[in-house]
Amino acid sequence: MNGLGAPAVGGAGKPTPLLIRILMIGDSSVGKTSLVLRYDKRGFNLRFTTTIGVDYSDRLLELDGRQVKLQIWDTAGQERFHSLTTSFFKRAEGFVLVYDVSNRQSFESVSTWMKDIVEQGKRGSDVVICGNKCDLQGREVAREEGEQLAAELGVPYMETSAKENLNVEETFGNLASRVKTRLEASQAATDGAGAGETLRLNGGRNGGVDTESLTQRMESCCT
Repeated sequence: MNGLGAPAVGGAGKPTPLLIRILMIGDSSVGKTSLVLRYDKRGFNLRFTTTIGVDYSDRLLELDGRQVKLQIWDTAGQERFHSLTTSFFKRAEGFVLVYDVSNRQSFESVSTWMKDIVEQGKRGSDVVICGNKCDLQGREVAREEGEQLAAELGVPYMETSAKENLNVEETFGNLASRVKTRLEASQAATDGAGAGETLRLNGGRNGGVDTESLTQRMESCCT
């Protein structure tokens, strides 16, 4: 079942948790690492540490009575690590695309990162756009701009603050729940209707990114 349908049984008769891999992407210094550390219960550190390549952390949680192992990959946003970062896209079921509300350039990069998801990621992957550092006073990107872009791209939008621990749990929890629902629906389609139906579902009918329609939306709103 690959952990998608009826839970597999591990050691000592315990069900094997469903593995969901989440990739943190976005420009450098937008706060990806801070969000991961806050979600991983390690608090907030004012000292900025640049991620080199890719780091990851695990979090075990329960969604609708099923155990889920959330593996979060924290990636470097610097251009020199771009090829390494995109090599992980095909392995992720979900993406947290982060920009800094006090840095307009990082917001303008969102469309480029979305293009990478379309071109490099799994078909039907779930995405949430995250406007981080919303606790800051000198913001350069209004909340309405973030909401509008997310709506045009057909993905959810959240505003977060790792420092204030605002909407961090909700961002990861909601994304994990959406991925779980999609994976289980896809597995059910495989069991009940055959591979042809699975391909149709994986095209975005169950809440993931429909790459064809997303490409069309990006061409109209991001060029």
